[in-house]
Amino acid sequence: MKITRRLRWLLAGGILLLTLFLLVFLFFATKNFLDLWDRLQELPAWLFYTYTGLIGVVLLFSGWIMFKLIFGGPKAKSIGNPTKPKPVTEASVIQEITQIKETGLDTSSLQTEIDRLHARKAAGQVHIAFFGDVSTGKSSIIKALLPEAGVEINLRGGSTRDIREYAWQTIAGDCLLLTDLPGRNEAEGTLDAAARDEAIRAQIVVYVTDSDLSRNQFHDIRELAAFGKPMVIAINKSDQYTAAEQDQIAQRIRSRLGEQLAADSKAEPPDVVFIQSGGTEEIVRVYPDGREETIQRPRKVDVSALAEHLQTEIDNRLEWLSQLRDASVFNLVQEKLDTTRDQYRRQQAEKIVRSSTHKAILGALASVSPGTDLVIQGVIGTRMVQELCKLYDSPVSQLDIDQFLNFSQGQLKKSVPVLLAVAGNGLKAFPGVGTVAGGLVHAVAYGLIFDALGHSVAHTLEQRGALKAAPAAATFQEMLSGNLEERTKTFARLVIDQYKSRQDS
Repeated sequence: MKITRRLRWLLAGGILLLTLFLLVFLFFATKNFLDLWDRLQELPAWLFYTYTGLIGVVLLFSGWIMFKLIFGGPKAKSIGNPTKPKPVTEASVIQEITQIKETGLDTSSLQTEIDRLHARKAAGQVHIAFFGDVSTGKSSIIKALLPEAGVEINLRGGSTRDIREYAWQTIAGDCLLLTDLPGRNEAEGTLDAAARDEAIRAQIVVYVTDSDLSRNQFHDIRELAAFGKPMVIAINKSDQYTAAEQDQIAQRIRSRLGEQLAADSKAEPPDVVFIQSGGTEEIVRVYPDGREETIQRPRKVDVSALAEHLQTEIDNRLEWLSQLRDASVFNLVQEKLDTTRDQYRRQQAEKIVRSSTHKAILGALASVSPGTDLVIQGVIGTRMVQELCKLYDSPVSQLDIDQFLNFSQGQLKKSVPVLLAVAGNGLKAFPGVGTVAGGLVHAVAYGLIFDALGHSVAHTLEQRGALKAAPAAATFQEMLSGNLEERTKTFARLVIDQYKSRQDS
C-alpha cells in the first residue's frame, strides 16, 4: 500500500506540473497572438489583407499536399468475391459479369461462352467430346463410327491440330455432335487449354487411351470430374488384351477412380469400355522354308461397346446430361471470371504499391532528419494497407493494421542496418550523387521497405483472403531480403531522378 500511495502522489504531482506548463504556454501564446493581431490592425488595409491572404494560401497549400500524400494514388474499384461458396448458376454468373464489366474490364469472351451454350441447347444436339493423349486413336474411333465423315487418319502421331466437329445421326434418330480434340501434350500444338474447355462444354466426354491409365491421365479425369462431367473411358486396341486382362484393368481403374472422385468431387466413377478402332498392325509371316517377312495387315474394327454405351446414356439420362452440361459450362465461366478478377487485382495492387512507395520516397527526401522506423511514414503505410484490403474486398480494422505493422517493425529492426548499408553502396554506383548522405540513403531504404511491405500484403490477401498479421509479416521479411541488389539499383535510380528534379525546380 505504501508503494501505491507514493505512485499516486507522483502521478498527481506530474499532472500538476503538466497543467502549469500548459497554462503558461497558453498565456504566452495568447499574449503573442493578441500582440500580433493588434499590430496587424494598425497596417494599411491592402497590406493587412495581403498578409492574411498569404497565410491562408500557405495553409491551404500545405493542407492540399498532405491530402494528396495521404489520400491520393490509384483508387481501385473493389470486385466482390463471395466469402462463402455458393452454387454457380446462370444468374450468379451474369451478375458477376455485370459487376466486373462496370470496372472497365473486357467481358465479351465470358458472354460469348454463355451465348454458345444457349445456341447448342437450341440446336438440340448431344455434344460428345473425344479427349485424351496424342496418338491414342481418337480420330480412328470417329472414323469407325462415321465412315462417311471423311476423317483423315495420319500414321504420324498428332495429326489432329485443331478442333473438328462431326454430326452423327444414330439408328435411334438422335442427332449427335462428335468433337475430335487435339491430343493432350501435343508436341507442336498449343491447344491443351482449348481442348480442355471444349471437353467441359460437352454433355459426355469419351476419354480415349490405349493402355492402363498413367498419372497424368488420372489427373485429367479428376479435373474434368470436378466440373461434373459424365465420362466413359474407352480403351483402344482391345485385341492386345485377353478377357481376363480386360476385366482386371477395368476393375483397377474403377476402384482407383472411385476412391479419388469420391474424396474430390463426389462424382460417380466413369464406365470402362474396350474397343478396337481399326488401323494396321505389323506381323511377321514365317514361310515353310524358314523365310520371314514383315507385312502390314488391317486391324479388326469394333466400336460397338462404345456406341451401345453412348446410346444407353442418351436414352436413359439425356435430361440429366444436359443439366450437368449447363452446370459445367457455368463453372467454366466462373473459373474464367475468377482468373479475370485475379489478374485485375494483381494489376491494381501493383499500382497501389508503386504509388505508395513513391510517396514514401518523397517523404524521406522531404524529411529534415529522416529516421529508420516505419512509424515515420505510418500514415502512408496504413493507407496502402487499407487500399489493398479494399481491393481484395477484405474488411480490415485499424487494430488489424496496427498489429501487422507492429509485426513488420519487429522484422524490420533486424534488417534496417543492412538496408541502409546496401542503399549507401548502391548510390555509390552513381557519380556525383553517390556521396550525398542522409535523405538519399534513407529514401532508397524506404523504397525497399514499402515495396516489400505492399507486395507482402497483396500476396497474403490473394492467398488467404484476409490480412493475417503473422504470415504477412513473415512474407514481408522474405520479400525484403529477396533480390536485394537489383531492387536497390532500381530504387536508387528512382531516388536520384526525384532528387535531381527537386534540385532543378
